[in-house]
Amino acid sequence: MDKAPIAVIGTGQMGPGIGVTVALVGHPVTLYGRTEASVARGLTAVDAVLELLTREEIISPEAAAAAGDHISGTTDLAQAVRDAAFVFESIEENLAVKQRMFEQLEALVAPNTILASNTSGLRISDIAANLRRPERAVTTHFWNPPHLIPLVDIVKGERTSDATIEQTRALLLDAGKRPVVVLKDTAGQLGIRLLHAVKREAFSIIEQGLASPEDVDIAIRYGPGMRFGGFGPIEHTDTVGLDMVLAVQESVVPGLCHATEPSRLLREKVARGELGVKTGKGFFDWSQRDPREVTRRRDQWLIRQLKAMAKEQQPASAAADATP
Repeated sequence: MDKAPIAVIGTGQMGPGIGVTVALVGHPVTLYGRTEASVARGLTAVDAVLELLTREEIISPEAAAAAGDHISGTTDLAQAVRDAAFVFESIEENLAVKQRMFEQLEALVAPNTILASNTSGLRISDIAANLRRPERAVTTHFWNPPHLIPLVDIVKGERTSDATIEQTRALLLDAGKRPVVVLKDTAGQLGIRLLHAVKREAFSIIEQGLASPEDVDIAIRYGPGMRFGGFGPIEHTDTVGLDMVLAVQESVVPGLCHATEPSRLLREKVARGELGVKTGKGFFDWSQRDPREVTRRRDQWLIRQLKAMAKEQQPASAAADATP
């Protein structure tokens, strides 16, 4: 059965990976960029993603070729969304810019087309505030890199319909993602809120001089970060016992960071122009580190996890056939 056409608005870090994700399961995808140069960069990124997935044997060369044939690019917004059943927006994280884009999209798409935003922190209710049909607007927050991380946060806006949520969830499940549904429209969705709770405490630990940035990262990577791949914090709580967790929390929670504003240390670094990789210095001195190597290490870790997950999900009959 033919899959519904999908439009992806934006050719930056996220758009190409989102396009590949849905093209791999047979959806025709049109990637929209504002300029010919941005479209060319987006399509080059698509090729790079497909090459990576093929090289790592996550997909077959045939699947890569088919997905590549399903993806095209254009600078014509009307052409990009004309036949789309879904539109994934992944542009600048600016409320006014996203609101204007959604108003443009509503004027161009069919009445039942779902308009999804990849926003990291904005509320879909605010993005869709000026729409005539806000019931079809939804957040679909893919995690970077979207072609490697299974999680997608789906957020139900104040006027998003249940049908929109179910259709979006079904599409993402079909594409191999692990969507979670956030039932109340709040900044940060689900995964981002959990992530920034960790970052708030991490920044506070560094600011207090309790540990170095290097050791904070090591503690997460080789402790909770490894364990959370096997079970989450709620499963962990039930496994060790709620009484034990309560006892630990009574001791630890009073000393945790309770700030309701961003970290003072973070603000100071931004004010000094210490923005991380983009300026050569952040918490680390990037003149002494290769950011490409860090990204490669991250992607290789994710690829190993994907391969392990695929092996775990392999049907018993297939596993038996593979046994010598």
